[in-house]
Formats: sequence, structure tokens, C-alpha cells
Amino acid sequence: MFGKGDVYIKGVEGFWSFAKGNMAKYHGVSPGKFLLYLKEMEWRYNNNNRNSDLFELLLKYI
Repeated sequence: MFGKGDVYIKGVEGFWSFAKGNMAKYHGVSPGKFLLYLKEMEWRYNNNNRNSDLFELLLKYI
């Protein structure tokens, strides 16, 4: 098993699978904005906001 504590390779593979699947909707991401898309995917993956409408969430916090 490849891992240290609570961090395992399967967790990283799960995130990349999630991120690639969601970014595929955009049919390509510009290199200049890739990190922004990646941070959004990280936020969605870690905060259980996977199926939430980002616009509605932003309105809620504003």
C-alpha cells in the first residue's frame, strides 16, 4: 500500500478522475486559467459541493 497516514495514492487518483471528468465539459482549458479551474475542482471535491451551482453558492455568501 502506498500511503502515509491518511494520504493514499488512491485519494490522489480519485481527485484527478473527478477533476478530469468535470473539466472535460469545457472541451479544453487555457493554460492561463488552468490553476483557477483546478482550485475550483479542489474546492468542490473537498467540500462536498460536487453538484452545487457555483453561482447560487456565491449569491448566498454575498
